[in-house]
Amino acid sequence: MNVGDDDAGHRTARVPAWRMAGMTRRDWAWRSSGFAMLAGSCVAAHLGFGGTAAGPGYFIAAIVGIVLLVNGHRVLVMIQAERRGHAMTAQVIHARRIRRYAAQHPQGRR
Repeated sequence: MNVGDDDAGHRTARVPAWRMAGMTRRDWAWRSSGFAMLAGSCVAAHLGFGGTAAGPGYFIAAIVGIVLLVNGHRVLVMIQAERRGHAMTAQVIHARRIRRYAAQHPQGRR
């Protein structure tokens, strides 16, 4: 990490921009790839590469790029959860806690 001086003359560590935004390197990489997909598909569609048959492909690539740009690595985590059968894990745990609380407290919440 680079070291510099602040306005008062104290030595401070310079923090990279992606770290100041609260992102990890992996999240930054996923969001950058989303931007690259979005920009690449828009440029290719504008320049007319592939003719009209490739238009829907460019549109889909642009949508995927927007999703990656907004959500980052959470897209990969969600896809992995869907494939492994863990997509409803949070809802199942929440429902079980509600049932357990209802069984322990028949009068309801206070």
